[in-house]
Amino acid sequence: MKKKVLVFIEDGTFTCDNRVIRETSTLIQEGWEVTVISPKGSNDPLYKKISEKLRAYYFPKPTAKGAFGHIIEHLISLMLGSFLTLWVFLRHGFSVFHACNPMDILWIIALPYKLFGVKFIYDQHDLCPEIILSRGDGDATSILYKLLLVMENISYRIADCVISTNESYKEIAMNRGGKNHSDIFVVRNGPDLDQFKPTTPDPTIKKRGKIIVGYLGNMNIQDGVDYLIEAANEIINNRKRSDISFVLIGSGSVQEILARRVADMGIEENVLFTGRMAPDREMMAVLSACDICVQPDPPNPLNDKSTMCKAMEYMALNKPVIAFDLKETRVTCGDVALYVSENSPLALADKILELADAPDRRTMMGEKGRQRIERFYAWSHSAPNLLKAYTHALR
Repeated sequence: MKKKVLVFIEDGTFTCDNRVIRETSTLIQEGWEVTVISPKGSNDPLYKKISEKLRAYYFPKPTAKGAFGHIIEHLISLMLGSFLTLWVFLRHGFSVFHACNPMDILWIIALPYKLFGVKFIYDQHDLCPEIILSRGDGDATSILYKLLLVMENISYRIADCVISTNESYKEIAMNRGGKNHSDIFVVRNGPDLDQFKPTTPDPTIKKRGKIIVGYLGNMNIQDGVDYLIEAANEIINNRKRSDISFVLIGSGSVQEILARRVADMGIEENVLFTGRMAPDREMMAVLSACDICVQPDPPNPLNDKSTMCKAMEYMALNKPVIAFDLKETRVTCGDVALYVSENSPLALADKILELADAPDRRTMMGEKGRQRIERFYAWSHSAPNLLKAYTHALR
């Protein structure tokens, strides 16, 4: 059982989680046997043996609506997750429980196995207390916010090591979580350049307009896709730029609301929702057809401290990036992105038009972005830290 790991994802399906896919691939290359438990996507089976060293168990999980819905959602995760974890422990075994948040509830499932010497690795993908602040579901005095701080703190305390996505998260793990510097390992969300690289553009996307603006990611309240929709409305209806079209890859809790808003605006012909696409050639062909890629995550307590996968994936495909001016986005993109300083859809529209009418600048930004990923942020730079985290936990 020494090199057997259970990776548990509570928030979304393993099939579409680029970060966890890269982590499991790295572990397998180092001789680990990996079992993944995650919520079931629409096309996922209940069980899939992916290779001799990788298998995945999927459990059904409803999409939450409202506070009561979220409680039911996470109770289902705990019940089905506990059953599947016991099954995996008895059938396959594991010496490491690798918990991927949100939410910070997986320590409840992992805690009994620590009695058997299993190590607990807390892979903090998101700051759950900051999610509440950013979604407007409570402030720093609310009971929910304080409860999430407690759940996060327990995750920190029982973790044999913490994996942070950037230095801001590491700082929080030390200051708010009380973890030692030596117990925290920064494993960034950089793309695997052997897999994530420019490909032949999807011709059906290219036909949609002279300039294609792309988005890849989740569509939840804090993700700012509504800013991009409002910017599209400004560009198409108010500034009469019918030569510009938008392609949005992904899904989330507000996707249907956004689609209805697009219909109300009368811009359906210029805005395409593709739905969630697995990280494969089809998705990269769609992104490769884009001329500009946008990270519309607005300034808020979560986004300012978070590193977005999408920006690095855009740059890996030689695409120029437009983003709001966030602390960790500045770290990732440096001077190769075009930043929106004002927190408004109109300011975002201005930057999109500025880049749409500057083809040479787009080419230059795309080339420099790819070089920046190759030099600093490709997965090959993060994989060694992942392995160091495992070595540290097993000690």
